[in-house]
Amino acid sequence: MNIQIDIDGTIDRAPQFFRWLTNNLRESGHKVFIVTSRTSSPMNDAETEKELKGYGITYDKLVLTPNLKDLDSKRFLPDMNPGAQLYIHKLFTAEENHIDILFDDCGITTELFRKHLPEVLVFRLLP
Repeated sequence: MNIQIDIDGTIDRAPQFFRWLTNNLRESGHKVFIVTSRTSSPMNDAETEKELKGYGITYDKLVLTPNLKDLDSKRFLPDMNPGAQLYIHKLFTAEENHIDILFDDCGITTELFRKHLPEVLVFRLLP
């Protein structure tokens, strides 16, 4: 299986659980993708890697949000609200990596997945 997990509001709310989950999934041969809405930059990438290491989270790939102008949001949502485009990269990452399960706290993200990638099993952490 390929599992996609958010950081803010998800991993940082239950780091012990996600440490256990990610370590056990990877030991069992599954792939873990940490995908966040944090904007990618050399400094943000390094700080995020350090944070995940501090939590003891293991993963196969870390994906931060690319520059929004580089995303082809029309591929999924031709009439998408520009404010929601911040989350579109999570759909692209899931599609590209054949994600089976998503853990995220964001209602926008989980609704986008349910609508456009209904084959992905979605777990939403509520506030």
